[in-house]
Amino acid sequence: MKKIILMLMSITLFSASILSAKEIIILIDSSTKIKKKYTKKSLAKVLKFKKKKKNKEFLRYEDSISLFVMGAAAEDLQSMHFEEFDFEMSKKSRKSLKKKKKATMKMIDKLSGKNISKVIKIPSSDIVFCMDNSGSMYNNGGSNYTIAKDVAHNLVDSIRTKSTKVALVTFGKNAQTIHSLTSSKKKLKKSFKKIKNKQENTNVSAGLKTSCELLRNSTADMKKVILLSDGAPYPNPQRVSIAQAKTCKDMGVEIITVALPGANIKYLDKLSSANFTLDSNSIDLNSVMKSLQGLPSPIIESIYAMSNFFQDYDERSIIIFSSMMQKTDKYNFYTERSLRNKDTIAKFINSLKADNQLPNLKNSQIYIQGTVKSVGDEKNNEIKAFWYAYFKACGAEVISWGSNGIKLNKKK
Repeated sequence: MKKIILMLMSITLFSASILSAKEIIILIDSSTKIKKKYTKKSLAKVLKFKKKKKNKEFLRYEDSISLFVMGAAAEDLQSMHFEEFDFEMSKKSRKSLKKKKKATMKMIDKLSGKNISKVIKIPSSDIVFCMDNSGSMYNNGGSNYTIAKDVAHNLVDSIRTKSTKVALVTFGKNAQTIHSLTSSKKKLKKSFKKIKNKQENTNVSAGLKTSCELLRNSTADMKKVILLSDGAPYPNPQRVSIAQAKTCKDMGVEIITVALPGANIKYLDKLSSANFTLDSNSIDLNSVMKSLQGLPSPIIESIYAMSNFFQDYDERSIIIFSSMMQKTDKYNFYTERSLRNKDTIAKFINSLKADNQLPNLKNSQIYIQGTVKSVGDEKNNEIKAFWYAYFKACGAEVISWGSNGIKLNKKK
């Protein structure tokens, strides 16, 4: 549980339980990219930060605000940022309430987008895109090249921190380093314009060798090669590139294979570290980038651990910024089969109860922003059904659920 949850800041003006006082919990998933545009508006709605409101009920002196982030170790942030947001708790003035609001927004600012790396320790990653540049990639108007470029661009867009560096290698008859490791998305995207179709063979082993050489002296926590191809090796036999893949793995490099239309899947499976090849037509970018950047999402465990910090208040609002895609070794919603219907969800929740993983969230209202879309409608509906049933079993009520922004006009 040490690396599951981190309490960043707890601001409590009265420790005793006070009639009608409210406890406000903000929970941020470090694996979900937070969009500032919607985050601030959502907090303003739930916390009622409205300047024009004459009665100014958005915060009372007896209210409590706590901010948590899951997926990092406590010492990573507390020593750096706790003092910066310290308050004079004895001051009973409107000024102190404004200060509370300002500090809450400032911390959210730091947790938004690329700034996450400044407050949360994320494992460093060095990733090499190893892209097939043989003649077949340019058949049908270059459709496979376009697919490969789109996949690479989308993955690059998903990179969240400067601790993740990416390089680009292509292979045909020979291999070529188009761009060495960089944390600049802009430079990497421009490097695709330097790719030229001049080679007809498919020298996969040369591509893997060049990619792994770029990672030989890497000090990153994770070293990975993403191989994108639409065929099989030519003229070299498969065993040559399979042997080269083994050499890369022995160096501590993980190989992820992505099959473009027409690819030899069984062959690519043998190159892959997991013996499993991703399909470029249905690749889950969210899941892949979490894996590449070492970002777990222990949502179930975090909510339970967070409940240990709850105080004895009459009302509680829990604002969650997360994709709600649990991703741990024990519970992985990308592959979980216990979410298919009401019966399987009920069994899953009962198993959580048996494992003592259902917290007491009585009198809590839940607001969720950041739900994932990339998994498709069917999986999306499964995830939503699970969390509604989960929070109900915990004694809470989901008020808002969505990818962007929190809606308070009507319950969903």
